[in-house]
Amino acid sequence: MSVLYLVRHGQASFGTDDYDRLSDRGHEQSRALGKALAQLEVTPSRIISGGMLRQKQTAQGANEAANWGLDLRIDQGWDEFNATDIINAYPEQDPRAKTDTRIFQRMLEKASTRWSSGAHDEDYLESFSTFTSRVEQALKDAVDGLGSGESAVVVSSSGAIAWTAAHLLNGGFEQWLPINRVTVNSAVSKIVSGSQGTTLVSFNDHGHLPTPWITYR
Repeated sequence: MSVLYLVRHGQASFGTDDYDRLSDRGHEQSRALGKALAQLEVTPSRIISGGMLRQKQTAQGANEAANWGLDLRIDQGWDEFNATDIINAYPEQDPRAKTDTRIFQRMLEKASTRWSSGAHDEDYLESFSTFTSRVEQALKDAVDGLGSGESAVVVSSSGAIAWTAAHLLNGGFEQWLPINRVTVNSAVSKIVSGSQGTTLVSFNDHGHLPTPWITYR
């Protein structure tokens, strides 16, 4: 069988002028992840990242800490959905969501429910169905690119990882939403692929993080 380690990026810079970059804690989480995987003797044949800066920085930090020496491959199919676009299309706005993570999460979930309905696709840069289709294709491409016994590390974001998990468990939006809510920064989900298909073995493992380092945004 082949193994795919699907990683959420480290903590980004919520509440600043540029969310799409790792915070200091995010860099620490990325290095801790790489060291932990190396201690477990994980030796991937490739490391893949979405095209977002926070994803690439996480992949690079883990790659360096694990001393894998791999060239980073970019697949934008693993990019996160555009949360700003989805929230801006929601008719009920709350300016506190820009700096309060709890208010942001509540608004995001309400806005995501509207987005997923398919009734307002013209309001969005990317529809929910397009988002989920590209994530499923990225998963297929990553798995198909592995030979028997090979492994890969893929760095993505909570929405894409949560959809991958929901998809592999034959779920839908109702399962995706709560999974998306609890995905930890730099956490690892393990996926195996073989003659019986592609299976989610574990989700959101963050045992490499000290308790004070556990973050969700």
